[in-house]
Amino acid sequence: MILNRLRMPLAIISALLPVALLGCQTNSLNHSAQTSTVIDDKNWSVTTLKPRLFQTITKYDWQLTHVSNDKGKLIRVTFQPPLTMHVRPDLLTFDDGCYRHLVSFDMWLPLPYPYTDASVQDTTKSPIKAADCTAIYQATTQDWRGNKIIPSDTASLLNATFGRYAGTNFIFNPVMIQSIQVNKAIEKQLALKTSKGKTLIFSGTPKPKYPVTGIPLTNELLERYRWQLVQVTDKADAILSEFTQIEEPIMLSYGLDNYGGDESDEQHGFESGIYGQSFGISVGCNGVSGPYALSINQSLLTGSFPSTMMSCGDTLDDVESQLRRMMTHSKSQLTLKYGDSKAKTITEQSEPNYLLTQTLDSGETLIWKNEPKKTL
Repeated sequence: MILNRLRMPLAIISALLPVALLGCQTNSLNHSAQTSTVIDDKNWSVTTLKPRLFQTITKYDWQLTHVSNDKGKLIRVTFQPPLTMHVRPDLLTFDDGCYRHLVSFDMWLPLPYPYTDASVQDTTKSPIKAADCTAIYQATTQDWRGNKIIPSDTASLLNATFGRYAGTNFIFNPVMIQSIQVNKAIEKQLALKTSKGKTLIFSGTPKPKYPVTGIPLTNELLERYRWQLVQVTDKADAILSEFTQIEEPIMLSYGLDNYGGDESDEQHGFESGIYGQSFGISVGCNGVSGPYALSINQSLLTGSFPSTMMSCGDTLDDVESQLRRMMTHSKSQLTLKYGDSKAKTITEQSEPNYLLTQTLDSGETLIWKNEPKKTL
């Protein structure tokens, strides 16, 4: 925990860098870092840039198949119902058919690998077959905080894996398919290894793909530009003019974070270099930022970083608060189209004009237009 507190200033600075550097970035450096790390979703590769690999992990449904015992040997598990895992930028969701267990993390450290400060929460969901769940969960007990917990096999496993107290680190490692019978739909296997000596092996099946409209989106395209907010509508399709009538335009930027590291990092397993994907939105004197993943079917998954909390006046504070609510731990659908109904030709010597539509699960729709990133 002491190390974590020491890292906090670094995390706050790195979290706000995308906002602070919106108007002053070097395209050539970003371009060279990104184009050399093309992801092949059909193969795990040791050369894959880790933030992109982590993003690939979000495109699969994961089911627990093996757990390490006290001697570190992997044994097959047959939980009924099975335990499934869904990966978000700073949140893991474990689902056993009756209950959903959320494992959230404070992301102070270089991303991904590792996260830290796990907090396991049992979130009750409505079971499809109540009788089946009743048979599995016969009684409740209390954790060290006095919260009710369900003493099922899966709940016990998660509490043993991530610990009753904060301070668990873990990494994701791609592994070869285990030499046992597995479903033919399984394409990947992933090892979740914790600092407390527990290893969980998950088998992954691809999430369904469907055709998306507009121009195909890539990380490189998102990260190449700054994006200015031009319109916001609520779930009733009413225009929220307060977002576009403030003095300074609201700007969004995506990027890769660089971490130089120091001598103590190797002792704690932290790696230098490019370690995460993040977004940053500038809103007057504060900003909204966090990790992001461009996942299956052009869905955007976002997390949250800490930010400055200066008072910027009621109007700006309200706009910032609404954007933070929309973007924190959210999922949205992205659609990219040409803003002038045509692509720029090479001879025109100018960037294409794009309109990026972001439709959030909460019902709001944000429309952004691209601007070239300024060089130093």
